[in-house]
This record gives sequence, C-alpha cells and structure tokens, in this order.
Amino acid sequence: MIGSAPLNVVFVWHHHQPYYKCEGIYRLPWVRMHAIKDYWDMVRILDDYPQIKQAFNFSPSLLEQIQDYALHDAKDEAYILSEKDPLKFTDDERVRALKIFFLANTERMIRRYPRYAELHDKLIASSTGSMRDTPQANFNEQDFRDLQVWWNLAWIGEYSRFDPPFKMFLDKQRNFTEEEKYLLLRSQVDIIRKIIPHHVAASKRGQVEMAVSPYFHPILPLLSDTDVALKANKRASLPHIRFKQPEDASRQIETAIAYAKQLFGRIPRGMWPSEGSVSDAALRIIAENNVRWVGTDETILRNTLAVGSPGLDDKFLERYFAYNYLSGKQKLKIFFRDHGLSDLIGFSYSRRGPDEAAQDFVNRLLSIRGSLANAYGDKVFQFAVVPIIMDGENAWEFYQSDGKDFLRTLYYLMSNDSRLKTVLPSEVKVMNANFLKHVEPGSWIDGNFNIWIGDTEENQAWEMLYQTRVAFDKYVAGKDRNARDEAYRELMIAEGSDWFWWYGSKHQSPEKQEFDQLFRYHIRRVYSFLGVPVPAAAEQPISRSFSEPTSKQPTRRITPRFDAPEGEAQWEGAGFVEHGITHGAMQKTGVALKRISYGNDEKNIYLKIDTTNEVSAESVIIELVSPDSVTIEIGDKICLRREGRVTGKLPSIRYLVGDTIWLAIGIYNLKSDEAAFTVSVRDGKEVLDCVPEQGTIGFKLI
Repeated sequence: MIGSAPLNVVFVWHHHQPYYKCEGIYRLPWVRMHAIKDYWDMVRILDDYPQIKQAFNFSPSLLEQIQDYALHDAKDEAYILSEKDPLKFTDDERVRALKIFFLANTERMIRRYPRYAELHDKLIASSTGSMRDTPQANFNEQDFRDLQVWWNLAWIGEYSRFDPPFKMFLDKQRNFTEEEKYLLLRSQVDIIRKIIPHHVAASKRGQVEMAVSPYFHPILPLLSDTDVALKANKRASLPHIRFKQPEDASRQIETAIAYAKQLFGRIPRGMWPSEGSVSDAALRIIAENNVRWVGTDETILRNTLAVGSPGLDDKFLERYFAYNYLSGKQKLKIFFRDHGLSDLIGFSYSRRGPDEAAQDFVNRLLSIRGSLANAYGDKVFQFAVVPIIMDGENAWEFYQSDGKDFLRTLYYLMSNDSRLKTVLPSEVKVMNANFLKHVEPGSWIDGNFNIWIGDTEENQAWEMLYQTRVAFDKYVAGKDRNARDEAYRELMIAEGSDWFWWYGSKHQSPEKQEFDQLFRYHIRRVYSFLGVPVPAAAEQPISRSFSEPTSKQPTRRITPRFDAPEGEAQWEGAGFVEHGITHGAMQKTGVALKRISYGNDEKNIYLKIDTTNEVSAESVIIELVSPDSVTIEIGDKICLRREGRVTGKLPSIRYLVGDTIWLAIGIYNLKSDEAAFTVSVRDGKEVLDCVPEQGTIGFKLI
C-alpha cells in the first residue's frame, strides 16, 4: 500500500528574450508584449494559491530590458508605430502596420475579440481580392487606429484586462481616440513596473525562488569549446576554427549573478543554463561561480547512464531524483527535467480543455508517485522530485484565456491533494549515493548542439565571432576602461544563443533577417569601440533569404478530382502549411508530416496531407473543430467520431490513402464560414508528429 508522504514537484519557468536594442531603440517588441502578458501574470497568479511554490529563471539580458521599459521610457519600433496618428502614416508605415499589428495568435488572440477579428477579416478579403497588392488601401484612418489599440490590448494579460483602464477598451471595442490609445500605451508601462517588485515580494515570503541564466544567454559548452559538439554528435560539421573561451563563459555567469543580486536583493543560487546545455567544462565553470543547482534535460541523464531512448512504457525512475555533480571539492545539484511532462504543457495541452488538461497532468504525477513507491518504498519521497522545467512565456498564447484557466485549475488541484507538494529547488535533498563525476554533453533539444552549430550559416557566424574575439585580444590593450568594457559587452551580446538559433534552415520566422542584422550590428560595435576598421564580412548578410513561403491562406475555391490525384494544378489557390524541422519537442519516427494543403468549394473542405512514408501501423488523425467538431482517423480503415460517438454518416467523406492522403469533407449542411483543424500522426497513444505544434490551422471558407 502506498503511504501518505507527498511527491515533491519542482516547477522552473524560464523567461528569456534576446537583446533587441539597436541605436537606442528596441528593434522587436517581444520584451514589452510578454512582460504585460506573461512575466506579470505568471507571478501574479501565485497570490491566489499560497501553497504553490515556483522557481523563475530569467536571463539578465531580459531583466535589463524590462528595467529599461519600467524606468527609462524605453521604446520599440512597434511602440513608436503604435503612437503615431494614422492620419500621418506614410505609405510604408501603412504597410508595416498591417504586418506588425496582426502578429498574434489568430484563434486565441485575434478572433477572441469581434472588432479585432473584423479587421483581420478585412485584411484577408483585401489580400485575396482585386486590391491584393495594396490591401492597406482598404483600411481607413479609424481602422488603423483601432488596429493599433487592439494589437496592444490583445497582449494584455488575464490579470490586467479587467482592471482600469483596460476594461474600458474591451467594452468600447471600436472608434478609439488618440487620447485613449496613448492611455493604453502608458498603462502598459504601469504593468511592467510591477514585475520585478512582485517577484521580490514573493521571494521574501518563501513562495518563489529566483534563478538566472548566463547574462546574454550563450550556449556555455560551445562558448567553452566548440569541439564539444562532436562529443554530442559525432557527425557534426564544425567551423574551420575552434572557438574556445571558457573565461567568457565564466564572465557571462559572474555578471548574471551580480546583476540579479542588484535587482532581487539576494544572490541567486540556481541556474537554467541556456537551453539546458551542459558539459563537464561548463558545469565546472558554473560550480566555480558558487551556483548551487542547475537544471538540464532527462536526455542528458539517459546518455550519461547509457539508458537509451524512451519507449512507450518508459519508467526510467532515475530522472526523479536530484544528483550531486562533483567538481573538485565543490558539489553542484542537478535536476533532470521530465521531458514528456514539460512538453505536454509547452506543446500539447493547449489543444485540450483546461480542466481536462490539468486533471490529466495531476493523474500523470500520481502515476509517477505510485511507480516510485512500488519501486523504492514510501521513504523515497524525502528525496524523489519531478522537475518540470520549461519556457514560461511562448506557450500561453495558444491556450484558452492565455493558459490561466489551465494554471488556475492545476494549482487548485495540487493545492488540495496531499499526495503532491510543490517545493523550491533549493529545498530538495540529494541522496548520498546520487552523484556524478561526468555528464555527457548536450542540450534539452535531442541531447546535442545541432541547433546552434553545424549549418553553413551557423558556422560562418561562429567564425565571425572567433575573428572578432581575436581582434579584441589584439587591440584592447591601451584602450580606456570605458572603451574596453563596452567592446567586451558587445562581444558578450554577440555570444548569445539566439542569433545562432535563427541561422540555417532549421527555424523560420518573418523576423529572421532582424536577428542576422542584430548579430552583425554587435560584431561591428566591438570593432567600433576598439577603434579599428570593421571587416567587410560584417557588413554582408549571413542569413540566406528563403523565398519559398512556409504557409499561405487559400486564395480561391478548389475542386480537386480524386480520380486524377497526380494533377497538382488542381491545388493551385489552396492554402498550405510546410512542416519543417521544429524545436525537437516531438519524436519523429516512422511517418512524419511534410505539407498540409487545404481549401474548399461550396460542398466540401479538401485536405491533402503529404507524408514521408506510407501510413501503415500508424494512424493519421484529422481533428476538425470548425465548422463541425469531427475527428477522422485514418489507418487500416477510416473511422469518424463526432461528439464522442462513432459514425460513418456525418459528415460525408471521400479519401485516398498513400504517401499522400486526400480528403473531401462534406460541409454543405453547415452554416459556419470558417474552418479550423489539426493533423497528427500517432502510434497507439503516442503522438509522433503534429501540425501545427500548437493551436489549429484556421482559414476562411471562400
């Protein structure tokens, strides 16, 4: 019989943004937008659940930017465009407004509000009609002003939106004035000013533990020695040079701790190394800087213990203990995050109802508790811990109510279940037998460093960074202290992981070129402070321009013929989503999804699903959430489920199955003019691949 001792659960929420400042202005707005939505809400919610303890890990480069907005009237380019009276917009600013002010989750953040959805529909209609080359011509002055307001309002978090003045905007909906818009923008700053003090207050009452990443979020193992990439992946393609600057890695940690102490009034003892990246060299440097605990991924422990990859019935209970990493006379506590549980919150639960998702998470924790008790006995719970470590900002925009309904339910359930207990990382005990003298190097993504090194662009950036570091060592002597410090700071910014994340073809974004420009801007600044000429290479883009779009909305009706599936021209005008390499959040084995094409005519929604292999033991699941709630499962046979009932009658369906799956789903009895769906590949209950990773694919029926 399982005893009554609770299972310890550690939550570490990681907050991070790259350093966006350039020429005194923040190029991208994401510090401000996530601050008013996520950084405030994630700590504010704890006021309502005093029994819940959490750790928050910040990159100091983010903290510095938050403080700049809070104290120094900092502005980003989107803020400046939001301030401007649409009457004075240039043609270029009208185009930029339509690009920037729809940068929000369509289903959860745009369609949630009638006026914002109306403006979005106008953009789609303008883009597909006779004015498609100049959709901005269809937006009048009031449309643009309402759009300015709604983008800034949609990013306001759940714990602020019903407070003044934000509720007034929600009630009014349209026809906002310049004065009202200015009030909204200034009120955002009021939220930002509360973020750091509230974390400090929660820390003082023992509910929160503050931790930091290295200052500008570098990948510490690569900064210490890029050759470590070969140890994590023997087939890695490395730059022509070897970047090896362990002193820079130490400086990134030292300055991070000093800045956090200044803000929080106490020295942080914990660290989520950037992207959970560790190596023996990196851990030694972390320990030397008096950090007491770190987190990384269970994959690192699996590789270190030579356990192998997880299976469908994977137990691997070793991950549910903290370990002491022994570095000389120093001990460093290491947590190995439960990859599956962390990614359920990050990538999967947004598709489910908040109550169902929260209860499922609690059930999984209780199942782990039962497995631990059965294997070790009830005494194990003084040491056992389930580490949940994940991004604390990017997932929530894919959730209902920005994830707060899910978190409220989860925190309520855990607060009222004596079998579970949230604890701070510093409170977790380590068994004497649990120690490591070596770890296999890697990150939380596939246990290697492939995201940041190995691609032609990434290697080119590392070589540029190397040449800049050599120039610093060569020319820094004799410079005054200010020039020396500023040059080194710019070098540290250029060492950040984000620039390398966006190089190569692994990740695509409309802002990809911005990251390339920012990286080279900071490289050039190093030379400027040293007073030496900037190399010509730093003036030339590293990032290649990918002209092929990764997604597109339908532009006209389609009626593909199933008796002639080879006719690709039938899908001209269809929308599509390219499914490229993602964040490594899901195990892609067997069948994987490549491209989803979609469109409609007056009778049917049509889907074409391109896969890497023919469907066999796996099942392809199409979950249509609009215009009807229907689940279609394609495997050995086709099965329809509607509202929990199995049926083959409604809706009508035609299909072809092979490497490419064609579907025609009848809609002629339905009145809705919108469609939304997801496509996944499953082997039993295991999700092998999913498009999109979060939310749904949505489009307007034509």
